[in-house]
Amino acid sequence: MRNKQSALFLVAMAFSAIVLAQVEPGEPFYRKYLVTGNALDDRILEEERRVNADPGSAALRNDFGNLLAERRFVEDARMQYEKALELDKSHFLAAYNLGLLWETEGKPARAIAAYRKSISRKPGFPQSHFRLGRLYEQRGWESRAVREYAKAFRLDAQMRDPRTNPLVIDSRLIDRASLENYPRDLAVASMGPDHVYADAWRFRSAPIDRPLSTDDIEDSPAPEPVDATVKAPDGRPVPLPLSPGQTRPQQGLPPGAPPLPPPAPEPTPPPR
Repeated sequence: MRNKQSALFLVAMAFSAIVLAQVEPGEPFYRKYLVTGNALDDRILEEERRVNADPGSAALRNDFGNLLAERRFVEDARMQYEKALELDKSHFLAAYNLGLLWETEGKPARAIAAYRKSISRKPGFPQSHFRLGRLYEQRGWESRAVREYAKAFRLDAQMRDPRTNPLVIDSRLIDRASLENYPRDLAVASMGPDHVYADAWRFRSAPIDRPLSTDDIEDSPAPEPVDATVKAPDGRPVPLPLSPGQTRPQQGLPPGAPPLPPPAPEPTPPPR
């Protein structure tokens, strides 16, 4: 038995030596597995050239890590994300994407640490709060999960909508998070629409089910002003204050129709 184990060990060592011999000194691990003509592999090589031309760019490192993660080069992707975090102490996307990578690898503890780092660098990023709450819920830490969900919903109410965030259907705590936010929603309604994170709109069109590139954040258009409401526990809508120059839509008018003219003033009664 011992001789058999020794033989297997020698075979494994010989195989490792063959693999290492195929890798040129200093060549990244992933490169020898890339196939010319494969669309994703060609994008990886192009992004690698961009990183080599500007190695100090955290944004390029983050986007390169996304491509490597998509190709399942986990360690190479991790190194790019961590390099991005090292290069720019305010960079938060790489930490978020690293959390997604660890979730995919079935390592929730590492994912939690990555999402916490993302939040520490960008408290107003709703995706990190939601993903962190989801991991807390999976571990049975319901009070922590509710707090993170509530923060995500305060930053972006659309994250409660399955059409925007399909992951909400997996949670049993969404109602509790919404209830926790209700007093705050009323307070914000009384303080005006400026009482929000200044750049919260940048994240509303960013997907939550895949790694995010720099373009996903920088190219997000500012939303048009809308007339928003919060709902009381009995379902009664409570209107939020309007932005300067904004008007509420008049009831009974089709979308895009011009507003009705103001009512004529009451005639002044003749003097007696």
